[in-house]
Amino acid sequence: MSVDTYRTCQNCGTENLNRDYCKNCGEIININLKRKLERQQKAKEKRETQKIKKKNKITLFFEDAKQHENIVIRYTARFFYSIWIVVLAIGSFLALVFGYIAA
Repeated sequence: MSVDTYRTCQNCGTENLNRDYCKNCGEIININLKRKLERQQKAKEKRETQKIKKKNKITLFFEDAKQHENIVIRYTARFFYSIWIVVLAIGSFLALVFGYIAA
């Protein structure tokens, strides 16, 4: 038993039988396929923007200093970097708490 699906193209008004694309103009007429392609495009754009996103200057400084050839500078940088991470974690937690209280 086959199911016949008639779709009308929003662009040119042509009736299409069991097709995802219009046979007249080539426009996508399957809404599920159109949404899937849009989601994939948004996910691709999001991945590209995350690749381009720059790190904080302080974080870059600490990451460079943690690889320094001088052992004193390297361990000092690791110590202060640990403190920096704790400060960020506490700040994030406070932002979460205040956001929850405000809502």
